[in-house]
Amino acid sequence: METVELDKRIHAYRDDIANIALKEDVMAENYVAGEQYQTASGIAPLFKMPDHSTPLASQLLYGEYFNVFEIKNGWAWGQSLKDNYVGYCPINNLTPDLHSITHHVSALSTHIYPEPDLKSHPMDLVHLMSGVSVIDEKQTNGFIPLADGNWIFATHIAKDFGNDPVSEALKYLYTPYLWGGRSNAGIDCSGLIQLAFASVGISVPRDSDMQEEQFGDPLDDDQELMHGDIAFFPGHVGFMLDDMHLLHANAHHMRVSIDPLREVIDIVSFQTDKPPLTCIKRLGTNT
Repeated sequence: METVELDKRIHAYRDDIANIALKEDVMAENYVAGEQYQTASGIAPLFKMPDHSTPLASQLLYGEYFNVFEIKNGWAWGQSLKDNYVGYCPINNLTPDLHSITHHVSALSTHIYPEPDLKSHPMDLVHLMSGVSVIDEKQTNGFIPLADGNWIFATHIAKDFGNDPVSEALKYLYTPYLWGGRSNAGIDCSGLIQLAFASVGISVPRDSDMQEEQFGDPLDDDQELMHGDIAFFPGHVGFMLDDMHLLHANAHHMRVSIDPLREVIDIVSFQTDKPPLTCIKRLGTNT
């Protein structure tokens, strides 16, 4: 069998084990279909290696599904069904007890409670675009019950989506920068773009290079920049607020900030030999 080079960030295969869906594409000792789990904690870390000391690759949010191909030494190796990202997650952040997602968290963050009482000790903190399973929309003290037996404040969840990804991204302004982060507890540049579009019901890839390759239509050099355009740099991405200002999660300020595009280009130019601004894209009919 002729093997092909697939991106291991979004294709689950190793020399010893692989997703059975890749059987015709990659060589492995074993092929497995995997077992579906669900994220049971507010945020679950995802690593490239089963080692907490390695850099964070991404995160799973509460309620997100994770297809597990192997469980070993407290780690689950698998693939997110949200964005296909592959990695190792501590198994204690996951549960095999699955609940259908009915709503998403619409607040920047909120607590899940063991009972409909604001004075009760919260079970967990969940974040914007986390998925929850509501079993009854009838409120008790402003709370509604979830399938796992817990409660959440009714106005902090929704079925509907927003309509402007930049407005959604602005909710994260001043959020601390976190490599691999996907919440207001810490977020990276591509995570900001991904979650902003998720908040308007649009799915985009996890990493900035994937987003640049797969998402949006490139602008011509003579086109005027406008609100919502997506600016791509080597290893970086952000939203244009207007024709001059960029909203982005960045390691320069270690937070989500608004900066003049010209200043960002100058900063990036000192960090790479590549063109500091690779392209600017706009959401179009091809996305």
